[in-house]
Order: sequence, then C-alpha cells, then structure tokens
Amino acid sequence: MDAKLDSPDLNDVALFVDVVRAESFTAAAKTRGVPVSTVSRRISRLEGRLDTRLLERTTRHLHLTDVGRSYFQHAERALEQLGEGTQLVRTFHVAPHGRVRITAPTGFGTTLATSLAPYLATYRDVTIDLELTDRRVDIIQEGFDLAVRTGRIEDSELVARKIFETSRAMFASRQYLTSRGRPKRLADLAKHDLIASQATTSGAVWELYTHGKRHRVAFKPRLVVNDMTSARSAVAAGIGIALLPKAMAESGIEAVLPSASGPLGGLWVMYPARRGLTAAVRTCADHLIERLLAVRKHHG
Repeated sequence: MDAKLDSPDLNDVALFVDVVRAESFTAAAKTRGVPVSTVSRRISRLEGRLDTRLLERTTRHLHLTDVGRSYFQHAERALEQLGEGTQLVRTFHVAPHGRVRITAPTGFGTTLATSLAPYLATYRDVTIDLELTDRRVDIIQEGFDLAVRTGRIEDSELVARKIFETSRAMFASRQYLTSRGRPKRLADLAKHDLIASQATTSGAVWELYTHGKRHRVAFKPRLVVNDMTSARSAVAAGIGIALLPKAMAESGIEAVLPSASGPLGGLWVMYPARRGLTAAVRTCADHLIERLLAVRKHHG
C-alpha cells in the first residue's frame, strides 16, 4: 500500500466532516475560528494523504465525490465512536468503576480481603482482581494496578507508599529455647534448627549485622516456607529459629541474639505514577493505604 494512504491526521478528518455537514468551507472556518485558507489547505492535505479527490469545489457549490461520500459516512461514524470512547475514559477518571488488579504476597490474603470489604461496599461499580503470589511481579509489564510488597523497594518507575518499615531479628518460641537452649553467639546457630523463607539446593543465607558489622550466615534449613506469616507460625509451633520482621513479633516467641539484626525491610503499597490513574485505582489505593495503616497502628 502507498505510504500516503497511512494514518491521515484525525484533525483533518474531523475538519472534513465539519465542512460536509456545513456544506461550506466558510461556515466550517467560522465554527472552528480559523481562516478559510487554513480549512482549504488542510482538506487538500487530507486528499493528498488519501491520494483521492473527496470534494468537488465550484464558486458557489460544494459537492462530495462518490469516494468522498463513502469516506464521509465512515469518518463520521468513526469520529462519533471516538468521542464516545473519550467520554468513557473521562468517566473512568471521575467516577470509580471498572476493574482494579492487585498483586500481593500469599500471607496477606485475609488482611487484604478484610481491608477491601468496606471499599467494595461503597463503590458498587468497581470489581477487584486480587492475585496472591510470592514471586516478584512486574507490575507494569503484567498489567497490575496496585501491589502490596514486603522487603526493600527498588522499582524506580513506581510510586511506593510506606505502611511501615522495620528491621528483622531472629525469633524462637519459649518451648524451642527451653528444649534446645538459647544461642549466645552467631556461631551457635550451626547447632540449631533454622527456618528459611527462601533457599536453594545448596542451602540458605542470612544477612545479619552486629554493631555495624555485616555477617553472612550460611545454613541448611530445617524448614523452608514461602512467606513471613508461615515462618512466624512455624516459630510459634516450636519448629526452630526464623529471621522475622520485628513488627511481626508476638507473645509466645522471643528474640534470639538481640544484638544481631537483619536488613531493613517493610510493607509498601505500590502503583504506577498517579497521573493517568483511573478513579477506581486512585480511590482503591488511598483506601488500602488508610486501612493498612490502621491495622498497623492497632497492632502497634
């Protein structure tokens, strides 16, 4: 196909429709607030782009060619549909409705379902697609609107709203410590059952800090889990020692070697830059942040 037939300027197409409806270059120019010469030049440009004559011009009259009549019918319908689409986009940015896709770690399913219930009750035209997974999701590439993430944040293309930030510490249950003894230094960990949140066939590694000094503790885990909530439950059950966010400490489990701490991490709500967010995504993000902060405050 000739390159001239590709992608005519939509502004020229809209002007052509105005001219045909008004049956006059002068009337269309007046409506648009531009000189008649501009209208004539742009219609000629459209005809050149399409490589065909759309209008026959005489001193007093304007007539559509056969091709021009057919093109007008299609162009008029297409512009109307485009206008409807534009209006639909605008409503998405004014009144919350449509789908919001959220990804979050598996351990947050109950908390998020509870937190989102009031939002869904308020906005009846919004539906939420919540995908729980412990893999690292590419929010933009995979088409998600919001993400709840734990740990350290590195995505520069996303807005990250912090719910809380905390370092990690080693925890064990009183039952376990009574049975196995309390480690007094990092080297003692080799004699204990350790719980890892991720590991390879060669084992797991904890990054720990004591008095500003970094240590890498390699070990063969007794249990490997894929989320922090499961790790805390395993600790409470007396299975072994786990490296947990300090914010997850609860009664029945105690810090082991309090002078040693893990890397800084936290809980975050993340989304693409606010510009261009639909009303559903914007209000859902604000609601989720507010609710998670309230949960955090309630649990101290």
